[in-house]
Amino acid sequence: MSEYTRPRVYGADHDSADPCATLPHHEYIELTSGPLDGQLLDVTGLTTDERTAGAYLITRRSAYGPGGGP
Repeated sequence: MSEYTRPRVYGADHDSADPCATLPHHEYIELTSGPLDGQLLDVTGLTTDERTAGAYLITRRSAYGPGGGP
């Protein structure tokens, strides 16, 4: 995968030198079906129940318009 197609890591600083950098020995899942679609979420240390229960992830208010779509 080229560096231009690597998914961004959720929570990475916008001014980070590499917002797509993953950490060794960490587990990531890809977010789907929403405004954060395609980004990676670090789930290291979460139990199976915590991983399947769902999560509310914060985006800037009104960043994606009504319904969350761009």
